[in-house]
Amino acid sequence: MHILTAAHINTFFKYCLATGITAALLVWIQQTIGFRAILDSWKALSLSTLLICFALTLLSHTLRGIRLIHGYKLLNETTSASPVKTIAVSFIHNAANFILPMRLGEAVLPLLSRYKLQVSIKNSVSVLLGLRLFDLHVLVGLLLLLQSNWFGDYHLPLVIVFFGGLVLLPFFSNVSFIKPFYPPQFEGYLHIAFSYTLSLAIWLIKLVAFYWIFKHFAALSFVTAATGILTADLSSALPINGFASAGSYEAAFAAGLYVSQEFEQSILAAIINLHIFLLLSNIVAAAAGWVVLTVKK
Repeated sequence: MHILTAAHINTFFKYCLATGITAALLVWIQQTIGFRAILDSWKALSLSTLLICFALTLLSHTLRGIRLIHGYKLLNETTSASPVKTIAVSFIHNAANFILPMRLGEAVLPLLSRYKLQVSIKNSVSVLLGLRLFDLHVLVGLLLLLQSNWFGDYHLPLVIVFFGGLVLLPFFSNVSFIKPFYPPQFEGYLHIAFSYTLSLAIWLIKLVAFYWIFKHFAALSFVTAATGILTADLSSALPINGFASAGSYEAAFAAGLYVSQEFEQSILAAIINLHIFLLLSNIVAAAAGWVVLTVKK
């Protein structure tokens, strides 16, 4: 007889909460904007612009795969992590992390890496931790650079301390509670520089692509729109969100615009359209990754 454990109940509760958040967003969209109006707004976007933005987004996904390849090459472990298969795993992981609620998609990378690349779960988790810390640092760093007015006279010292703190990363290897999952990308400044440069390129390319799409739906300056885009991406780190970040993505984007004093309710339709583009690009990338893993043995 199958016995429900606390873990099963917790997972069930998370899925119910995620379903409720997603359903609430869909109902709200239909009642306030209407899905017909959302779909009609895409008619003004040229196919060439859409394809260019999708290509840029796919490039950012590919750079994520290259960053993962670099992390796995630093492991003291014999793997079958070929570049193409690793990029495919990265594609699927990124999509799962976006689509599945409550950060459940993060588990996809260790599991796929174990069964498709022969990378142990412990090692893949340590590499993933490094990737996520670099992502978080780049996102917060870009917000610091874009919104200097938030901190006034403290802005420049804060930026120097924030980015200068990267030099301390190799010294954390001796901290007892960090050591078991210490990211291999932090072991040496060349590795830090390579991974961080890739992380910066990933987010800058994605930022350009997303702004290019967004500006066709709402006329905002690059700095203002970029602030919303970055805060929306930061929302993916929240422990509570719907499927495909439904609700939390829009709320975080709107919060970024509100802080920039540029929020208007009419902009919500543009945020939803950008969210749709993000969802579709992740689905296409995941499908491509699945095909590669299916075909390439």
